[in-house]
Amino acid sequence: MRKIIKLAAAVALIGASAPAAAAVTICLGGGCAAQPGSNVLVTQGVPGLNVTGTLNNAPGTVNFSSTEQLIGLANGQARVGAVDGVLNNPLTFSLTGGLISALEFNIDAITSGKVFFTFAGGDSNGLVTSAYNLGRNGSNFYNAFNGTFSSVTMTFTEGATVADVGQFRLNSAQTVAAVPEPATWALMMLGFGAIGFSVRRRKPGVRVRFA
Repeated sequence: MRKIIKLAAAVALIGASAPAAAAVTICLGGGCAAQPGSNVLVTQGVPGLNVTGTLNNAPGTVNFSSTEQLIGLANGQARVGAVDGVLNNPLTFSLTGGLISALEFNIDAITSGKVFFTFAGGDSNGLVTSAYNLGRNGSNFYNAFNGTFSSVTMTFTEGATVADVGQFRLNSAQTVAAVPEPATWALMMLGFGAIGFSVRRRKPGVRVRFA
């Protein structure tokens, strides 16, 4: 009986730590999803492997990182490219102080190819998308929504090179504790019920002493 109670309690606790499943959605083209409410702002210049920025109307810090030297190309709304003018290594965009619940940005490609996205954090952690077409027309808007994440890495393939990535807008959400699913609640109740039943059945022994 004790083993059953311990097992039920352990399963309940493990299940309680699992968040409800969700997956981020990607759509292409400006206006394909509701526009997020916060502009990402960076400062022109200051080259490095990391470029930091802020949001115009919300707390949090954003960061652009790559294995090649990056630079902010304009003051104000974020526009980030490689120092040498050709970005072809993966670029990671991340937010500290919360999670991203919606993101919009534009990739200005020099040569056509494809791009795929890898998400980390939130309920989209570990998601890798299929490859999307990237045209050299200067307008490749992408929207990510219906899920939460702390960072997204864009990887350029099939000959794609990029002049800059810009016009970032996002919605942020504070990090919250995982919410147990209904099945998890059932396991928790089973475990607690079994423990309560066991406690009620235990009675202290009575010793009778004779003079």
